[in-house]
Amino acid sequence: MLRAAIAFAVLAATATPAWPCLNGTIMEGDDAVRTLAQIESLLDAGQYGQARDLLGTEGNVHWLDERLTGRVSDAQMVLALRTAPRRVAQNAVTYFSARSKAQPKNLRYQAWLAEAYATLNKREQALAILTNLVERDLMPDGFAYVTLAKLSDGVKVDEWLEVCRKRSKTKSICVI
Repeated sequence: MLRAAIAFAVLAATATPAWPCLNGTIMEGDDAVRTLAQIESLLDAGQYGQARDLLGTEGNVHWLDERLTGRVSDAQMVLALRTAPRRVAQNAVTYFSARSKAQPKNLRYQAWLAEAYATLNKREQALAILTNLVERDLMPDGFAYVTLAKLSDGVKVDEWLEVCRKRSKTKSICVI
């Protein structure tokens, strides 16, 4: 009995690690992957409010898996570019330029970079990227076609929007 009391006293006296109060959701493991895939689908569908809620842009969601933080940052930048384009366009150009240089085979970075250029009225740079993707039949999503339509003139606008409607999962994004 005395041994049990001593062991309990030693255990109680031993310091335990103190973790700060998080007041948020920790995203890790399979749940994080599923949630991130859902966020990316919502962004592709133009459902920004729901994507913002899942991303936790208020600092209430904490992504712990280092392998996912790049994709989370990508989603945050795309969300910002599409919901507050004038405010973040220059940052988006810097961000997606760096990402597309680091991963030149990732076509989404190139399309997002073109979208950011278009927002900054850098028509030639945006058209160069998108024309290259179209010529190689490598447009990654409907938003790339919408951006191309915004940069085009005359009949081409309607042609690109029609291609967007044919290839995009969410037809409602194919408008200017």
